Amino acid sequence: MHRHNIKKICLAAFLTCAATTGAWAAPKGESPAGKAADPVFTVPVVENPISNQNIRDLQIVEDGRRWLVSDKALQQYGIYPNRSKKGQYWFRLPAADDGRELWKDRNVSLTLPGAESKEGRNISISHVRRPLGISYVLEPDHMELLPAARQERSALKLRQQPLPEGEVMKKYGRDALGMVLLWDPVMDENAQVPPLRTKQPVVSPCAFRITKDGVLLRNPDFDTLIMEWKAKGYAVWPLVDNNFNPGQTHDILSRKELREQLIKELIGYGILYEFSGYNIDFENVNYGDKDLLTRFVGEFSDAARAYGLKTSIDVTPLSDSPNWSLVYDRAALGQSVDYVMLMAYDQVGRTSPVPGPTATYPWVQTAIQNTLKFVPAHKVVLGMPLYMRIWYEADDGKDLPKDIESWPESVKATAPPAGTAPARTGTAKAKPKLFVRTLTMADSHRVREKYASFITWDADLGLYYLDTRLPKGRLRIWFEDEKSLKEKKDLIHTYQLAGASFWRKGFEPENFWHGFAKHELT
Repeated sequence: MHRHNIKKICLAAFLTCAATTGAWAAPKGESPAGKAADPVFTVPVVENPISNQNIRDLQIVEDGRRWLVSDKALQQYGIYPNRSKKGQYWFRLPAADDGRELWKDRNVSLTLPGAESKEGRNISISHVRRPLGISYVLEPDHMELLPAARQERSALKLRQQPLPEGEVMKKYGRDALGMVLLWDPVMDENAQVPPLRTKQPVVSPCAFRITKDGVLLRNPDFDTLIMEWKAKGYAVWPLVDNNFNPGQTHDILSRKELREQLIKELIGYGILYEFSGYNIDFENVNYGDKDLLTRFVGEFSDAARAYGLKTSIDVTPLSDSPNWSLVYDRAALGQSVDYVMLMAYDQVGRTSPVPGPTATYPWVQTAIQNTLKFVPAHKVVLGMPLYMRIWYEADDGKDLPKDIESWPESVKATAPPAGTAPARTGTAKAKPKLFVRTLTMADSHRVREKYASFITWDADLGLYYLDTRLPKGRLRIWFEDEKSLKEKKDLIHTYQLAGASFWRKGFEPENFWHGFAKHELT
């Protein structure tokens, strides 16, 4: 059993209790805004790997796992380019599943995966050919599109397909978690896709961003990536973010026409790629825009539900930060969306002037309890970190080498003999400089092997803790590992939450999916 009173000495070091909300507040001087520039949350833009070779007439060219056709050949199906937005094409949304007329104008401009060629653009149709209603013929010596039954003169109407087997909720036992979601910011189509036999494995590629010009894609070609995930039984719920920019977010959310355009585009991409849902990740939103945020999420969720798509939204633990916590009307959002993802990490963020852990057991438990005051348990998904921070206070103002193997050995601190006064140097000793960097679970084993004898388990915090002197500074790390994650995972069962989510894929150790995931998540 956990003792739920955190050690006073540890509390004095890095935690204070927010009396007004009951949530754990960040140490004085810490600002969650540092998350916007934190490498651990960085999402890269994926380079388009599509070939730019010339493709003639109705020819289909195999390029690895891609099927490429020319955009000119697609015009006979009614797929015409948007001349004002490079790489985008006009489509028409089908009627909503429930028969409602959500928009008078159902035309929408969407990006198709493609690359420039001398003849125009090459379009990858490997996955999107079904919603586009494209017919083709496969012969031993060639592949080509079939001519359309009639030449289309208006924008192609997207075809909505029922979700294939594997994207409906499965049951693998009473004790298995419901949803297990992995955020995937790298979106590497060649990366290993781990098997995960939970009731519903979900992947959330961090692919979309709202802008004043519409929805921006960080990955211009989902085809191969999505086919890999779906082949392993995952449902795909892409993440949509606001670039953590409060000014731009206000400008976007305050324009009704733009909100409608963004929602239509997201619905269009959902049909085009046969997504199962979306994950909304709007952070650092002006507190004054709280109602606008709630309205957008409600409008989006209503439209998504009409088209058979689920929605979820990421929220931080309750704190006194206006832009990063209080801006979420958790009760209203919980009514609109299907799931609320509680991001229970960065208890002490990278910009803190005082070292501290990423997610202690008591802090996570408090975050859950506060969230459940507003959102029903069956909608709450607990977000857990696959990373931690390295905190190094350097006496000489120099950080440790990047290569962990090059770090110096620990030294035992020696106290001066009793009754001995400290030597006077005539100058005050300089304050140590604090260096902070992210350590993934995958890399943490190297640190743990090197300083094994200085690491202890803190039962109150639910973490292994390293605190050791090096020749020129002090090293501290609060480790996240399989044991700490199991402690937090047990809270999902205790509070009967909907499932678990992890930030992020790629940070886990090599045996994670065959060890922890196999025994704890399924």
